[in-house]
Amino acid sequence: MQTTDTGTTSIVRRLILIAVAGLATGAITQIGQSVLPDGWSQVANAISPWLFVAFLVGATMPDLRWAAAAGIATLVLALVGYYVMIELRYGYGASTGSLVRWGMGALVGGPVFGIAGQRWRVGPARERAIALGLLVAVAISEGLFNSVVLGYTPVGVAFIVAGLAVPVVLGRGRDDRLGAYVAALPWLALGALGYVVFIWFDGVAAGL
Repeated sequence: MQTTDTGTTSIVRRLILIAVAGLATGAITQIGQSVLPDGWSQVANAISPWLFVAFLVGATMPDLRWAAAAGIATLVLALVGYYVMIELRYGYGASTGSLVRWGMGALVGGPVFGIAGQRWRVGPARERAIALGLLVAVAISEGLFNSVVLGYTPVGVAFIVAGLAVPVVLGRGRDDRLGAYVAALPWLALGALGYVVFIWFDGVAAGL
């Protein structure tokens, strides 16, 4: 059952959470890219950790509209935090192509994972399993990309292990966990299609 909470204090708290989570995610990502060792810095150059943050923030929201908006806002603010940190540390801004690429990721991935987080928290067993399966699929996809495309096999294996561990950690019982692994399969198929689209879009964004 969804809850309705329009109290001013609760709204302010939600907005603060979104702002802090988003800005901190972006800043930590940028710092991580420079301090992690070669290869492992790819962990801080991956989309799945950002989507996981959108999922967790969405899980705190009272309804689907809030969850979708929170997912988008969290990732947009993560972009702000990331590029502000670059400006402060190195003195240069973002390229148009980079902003378009990651901005599109925020607009597409933010609401999807925000809503998934909210349904994981309050939805029935089937919806919880689908939401967890989404996390499993995105982490495994990231792992395969790092292993096969980029050649960072240890990093890729770490992503895959993390993805397989998600239902164990976040599932509320056997049905949640088994359902999540089953739900991950069609998400992986969609992820493969999404990867093809992303490669095409990345080429377009790079030319901007």
